[in-house]
Amino acid sequence: MFQIVPAGPAGDKARLVADTVLGPDDFRRIAGQVGGERLVRARKTGLVAARKASRRQVVETRWNGTETTNTANRGDWIVTNLTPDAQPLRDAEGQLNVYVVSAERFAGLYEPTGTKKRRLGAVYRATSTVEAILFPGGFDILASWGERQVAASGYLIRNGGSVYGNHAQTFAATYEAVPG
Repeated sequence: MFQIVPAGPAGDKARLVADTVLGPDDFRRIAGQVGGERLVRARKTGLVAARKASRRQVVETRWNGTETTNTANRGDWIVTNLTPDAQPLRDAEGQLNVYVVSAERFAGLYEPTGTKKRRLGAVYRATSTVEAILFPGGFDILASWGERQVAASGYLIRNGGSVYGNHAQTFAATYEAVPG
């Protein structure tokens, strides 16, 4: 179940709180509650570097603090966001923006560009569009991988059957709105 609660000093910013994993039906209900003006279709503009995990590994996703953690199993992909000019995306603390994509989902989300970043892996571009809802007051949700995902301001994203959060600054650096 989810709640949309007031946040911010004046209580005028919507914050999403969910203690259960959200699915596409939840996403539609949330969009209906906050209004269509916050719903956007977007595509990733930045590139990613990705490498397969060779062993089980805990990955911390950071953007000016910890957003979430996830465990990559052998064969899953450890993905680093890159800027449109293929530089690693770093937060104000200098930390890389890294996350996990399951082995089953990766090929449906990204295609190779034919280039490589040494330690970070091969460079890929996203192939799909997403739906996103802005939450100016942020979110505190249970991600599909079973860990909390928290941001002071961010977007709830529906990418196919997956629903997850994305920090507002990361979203602004790696996505652009598309018509339709």
